[in-house]
Formats: sequence, structure tokens, C-alpha cells
Amino acid sequence: MAEQRKNRKKRNKRRHYALLIALVISTLLLTIWSYFQLPRAYASYVYDPVETPVLALAMQGINDGVYPWNGIVKSDADTQTLQSAENTTVADEEAMEPEAPAVIDETETTNEAPVVDTISDTELSSSAVDDTSTEGEDASIGVADEMTAMEESGTDDDSRLMYHGPVDDDYFNDALFIGDSRMVGLSEYCEPLDTRADFYVKKALTIYNLLDGKAIRSFDGTQKSLWEVLDEKQYGKIYIMVGINEIGVGNAEYFRDAYEQVVNGIREAQPDAFIFINSIMHVSQSKSDTDSLYNNTNINARNDAIASLADDRHVFYLNINEAVDDENGALRSDITFDDIHLKGSCYEPWHEYLLAHGVK
Repeated sequence: MAEQRKNRKKRNKRRHYALLIALVISTLLLTIWSYFQLPRAYASYVYDPVETPVLALAMQGINDGVYPWNGIVKSDADTQTLQSAENTTVADEEAMEPEAPAVIDETETTNEAPVVDTISDTELSSSAVDDTSTEGEDASIGVADEMTAMEESGTDDDSRLMYHGPVDDDYFNDALFIGDSRMVGLSEYCEPLDTRADFYVKKALTIYNLLDGKAIRSFDGTQKSLWEVLDEKQYGKIYIMVGINEIGVGNAEYFRDAYEQVVNGIREAQPDAFIFINSIMHVSQSKSDTDSLYNNTNINARNDAIASLADDRHVFYLNINEAVDDENGALRSDITFDDIHLKGSCYEPWHEYLLAHGVK
């Protein structure tokens, strides 16, 4: 009997040792794998070998739904979602990316008076009764005929007066901000926006998460997909910034296709809202020069792709990099703490850029 107990203890001890060895080996493998994924899956996270070691970063990522193998292989779910929606095949990652058309940013402002896209009724009336100039008479008739044609064709919605220019903070009272860790920072460190607008934001959020309807913790504390949020409340303006986490997945055209589907979905859910596509913020020059994946060349290719979605009537492209770049077109080194994210005290340039580019 004593011999049996002795043998049982030995077996238990060997089992415990085996479990301990397996745990150590798996932890070591996870740490090594995660380390090599720092510039990919964890590019938007803050890595510090002392305060946030690789293993802690991996655990934080797993909690956020970001795994060490993210950023290496495009998931079947993403591919199936795009294929089922568009009935097309996804371009190979190695395929040459088409050159995006140049986009003129009409939302930029100067010291001149605000721009009005269409002629007001008052101007039309005054022009119509002015017989001192044949040229003015012809012009007024032309505009009147054009507006009549638009009304008859059912496109009078697109003839609304449009103001491009500076606004105040109350402009954002009916705004929704959607985005990843960069937008998380805007909600945390820009009080004028955080106290007025709704923020649907999460670290490592991607355009594919939005497209798939992934539920995240919303501004009201509940888990909701973007589409549920848009069903519950109508907004006047919707701002989007995602893209840094998607660089390891597909190419610029693949990214644009998913982005277009999300924008179209938002337009369908919120037909009266202005949609503002915020450019993907650049990384610092040192990061761009040393990272083969997360560099400003790749970011610019994707920014060119999504800029082409703007029609300057319902959807607008905002080049946020104009507010935070240095003279070389890279994120200013003095306003970032990790070459990717802004310091908490450095969100004001972004805020001021949004104030200078209102549309109503």
C-alpha cells in the first residue's frame, strides 16, 4: 500500500514537471513569435521592453482580438466577405497597385470668404432682373435652366447650398468619430470633441472589423457593431480614421474595396450625414526608413486609394497629415512618443484642422 502511494506521488510529480515544461516552452514560443510580429500585428501598440514586454503586449493584443499571426496571412473571413459582397476576386498582394487618380482637396480654406458651391436664390433673383448687361442676363438664364433640369431629373438634393470653411466646436454636437488607436487618442486628449461628439473607437480596429460587423465596446458602454450604432441614432457628420493596422493585409486596392463598402453602408444608414474620410496618419521618418512594411510609401498608396472615394458632396477627404507632418512629409518626431501615435498633449493640431475644414 505504501509502495502504491509512493508510485502515485512519483507519477503526479512527473506530470507536474511535464505541464511546467510545456508551459515554459509555449510561453517562450509565444514570446519569440510575438517579437517578430512587433512591426506587423502589433504596429499600433506601444512596446517597451521594461514597462510593456513582448509577452505582456501579446496578452494585451489577445484581449483586443489581435493575435500574433495577424498581419501575415489574410484571413479567409475577410476574403469571403469581400468576395460575397463584390463577387470579385481579391488581387494578389504582390500585384502592382494601380496609380490612384489625383484628388484636389476642395475643403482647404484660405483667408478669403467661405466658398459657396451653388448660387443662392437671392443672387438668382437679382441677376434675373438686371437688364443692364446682356452677359449677366444670359448667365442667370443658364443657371436657372440648369437648376430646373436638376429638379426635373430628381437630383435637387445635390444642389443644396454647401459651405466649406471654419466652424466652431458646437459643429461636432451631432458628429460620430470612428477609428483605431489614433482616434482613441483624440477622444482621450481632445476635450472639446469628446464632450460633444460620440466616439466609436478601439485599439487595433480595422476597416475589415467594421465591414464584418464586429461588436466592440461602444460609447454607451455596451457591445455593438457599427451598423447597430448607426441604426440607433442619426448623425450630421461621421469621421473615419482606420488603416494603419491593415497595411499587412492585402494591397491598397483590396483595402480600398473594403473601405468603399463601409462608406456605402454608412451612406445607406445615414443618408443625410456628411462623411469625412481622415487620411491614415504618417509614421515618423525614422520608423518609415527602417520598417519595410509600416512606412510612409505604403501609407501614401493607401491614402491615395481612399481619397478617390470622395465626391466632395456627401463624402469628403481630409488630409490630416497636413497638420502633423514635418517638412519631409513624415510625422513630426517632436509630437510622437513611439513614432506612430501622438503624444497626449499634441492633439490640438488635428483638432484645429477639423475646425478649419467644416462642411454644412
